[in-house]
This record gives sequence, structure tokens and C-alpha cells, in this order.
Amino acid sequence: MLALGALRRHEREARRCSFVAQSFNTIFRIETEAAAACALRVGPAERIHAEGSETAEAAWLTALRRDGLAVAEMIPAPDGSVVVEVASPGVPEPRSCVLLGWVRGRPLSERMSAESVRRAGRLAALVHEHGATDGPAAPPGVLVADRVLHWRAPPRLAELSSTYGAVLTDALERAQQTIDELWRHPPHPPHLLHGDLSPDNVVVARHELTLVDFQDLIWGFDVQDLAIAAKALHRYDEPTALLEAFRLGYEDVRRWPDDDPDTFAGLVAARRLHQLNLGLHLRRPGLEGFVARQAALITAWMDPSSPQAPSPQTVRST
Repeated sequence: MLALGALRRHEREARRCSFVAQSFNTIFRIETEAAAACALRVGPAERIHAEGSETAEAAWLTALRRDGLAVAEMIPAPDGSVVVEVASPGVPEPRSCVLLGWVRGRPLSERMSAESVRRAGRLAALVHEHGATDGPAAPPGVLVADRVLHWRAPPRLAELSSTYGAVLTDALERAQQTIDELWRHPPHPPHLLHGDLSPDNVVVARHELTLVDFQDLIWGFDVQDLAIAAKALHRYDEPTALLEAFRLGYEDVRRWPDDDPDTFAGLVAARRLHQLNLGLHLRRPGLEGFVARQAALITAWMDPSSPQAPSPQTVRST
């Protein structure tokens, strides 16, 4: 009912409304008689992004598409609004809903190969090139990634102290020191970043790749976005080879940030802490296993002699 209410705000009638996925948001595929299929993104009750983030997201997507980049399209309502607030019986609070063009294909995460990951790296570099042309300050609605926990969710890592002692809060302090040092000595002016570069957010259709889900866009430095990508690639077989491929594609377009393995490892750990804190905030099914996996990797980062310690970013192009 809520999804159909959002469609009515867009003056569209659904021929078919199908559930697609749920992670942070709930996604529906909408088919109508008069228009191409679209995706309805229904936000949760919890708001972790800045007010106005959807407007910033829409503005950047429009600019990227205008300049020929393969990214999703955000579809405004007839009154020009890119986000509509919809209430429905049985749903505790009104939800923020966004309509996007449906991107044909399958997530890269289902079709992993060195070649497709390399092309994803190239697309990421093109997006960074475009973001770097923006103004000198973060647009309204864009969070500045100068803190480990930059989403608007309360800090909850201390809740795990009975199981993990002080290691996670100590890791948070150490990761914050890495970010502080990066911002004290910026490698380039900060600019818009995707904020969630992962194989789940690259859609593959034959030989075409499209980057989707810009909801987490941030203001920061290339290396922060690339650490997010490295953390995401770590979940798959042969992560070092995948990161090598991603880097080669990136370097087809844009210089890879200067190598500093300690900094890069600290930024990867910051991403883990960031997502762990969000998991504790949302309390979704599967939390216990997620906490255990992330805590093990963060603990290994704090103690490099641990046999679980992941290798830092050491990929170098040749």
C-alpha cells in the first residue's frame, strides 16, 4: 500500500509492483502501462543521511547523466520533488520514497570477473573525475567524511565491550586518527564521492556497466572511496587480484592515490567500524554473525600479528 501511495504522488498507476530487495532501503520494481519500468526506493524509519541528501543525489545524477556517464536516473514527481513522504496504515512512520529509472542487468557481485571489475574501476574513476569539478564546499545535503561515524546514527560500539573489551573503541580512535591526518594533509581538494563503491552497486548488462545507489554520497578524498571499494572486494575470492583489476581500470582514467599501506588499511578499518555501528543501530536479522565477522577483522587490524589479519592495500600496477 505504501509503495502504491508513493506512485500516486508521481501520478502513475502500477500494472505490477514487485518486491526486489531489502537492505537499508526496500526496493520495488514498478511496471506501468504508459512508461518504462522504474525502481521505487522506500527508506526505513531511521534517518541516517543529512536532510536534503536526496536533492543532492538527484542533482549529481542529473549532471553525471548529462555528461554521458552510465549512472541511474532519479525521476521527480510532477511537482518537481525528488523525494515524497508517504504514510500508510500499518506502517509506524511516514517513509521517504524516491523513484528511479530501472537499470537492466544483474549486479556485478553475481558476475565477478577481472575484466568486469576493471571496467568498474574505470567507471569509478570517471565519477571521481566529474566529482572533482564541483565547487570548493560540500553541497547542502552531503555529509563530510571527516569522521569515522559520519552517518547520523548514535555511536554504539561500546555496547560490544562485554564481548570484545576495549578493542573496538580503541580501533575507532585509531581509525579517526587516520582520517584526521588525511584531512590535515589533504592529497587534493575534497569533492563529491559515491560513498558506497561495491559490486552490489554496479549493474552489468552484457558489456555495459551502470553505477547505481548514490544515496550515500559523501564529501572527501578519492582514497576514502577506494578504501570502501577495497573493503567490499575483500568479501570475494582472490580479493588481491580483484583490487589489482579495479586499480588498473581506475588508472586508465585517473591517477591512483599515493600508496601508503597504513593509511589505506586504516581507512578500510574505518569503513568496517562505520558499517558495524550502523548494524548495531538498525538491529536487522543476521546481526550476530555480521558483528562477529567485522569484529574479527578489526581486531586483526589492531594486532597485525594475528593470523586473521588481512593484508593492507599493497596492489601496485605495472
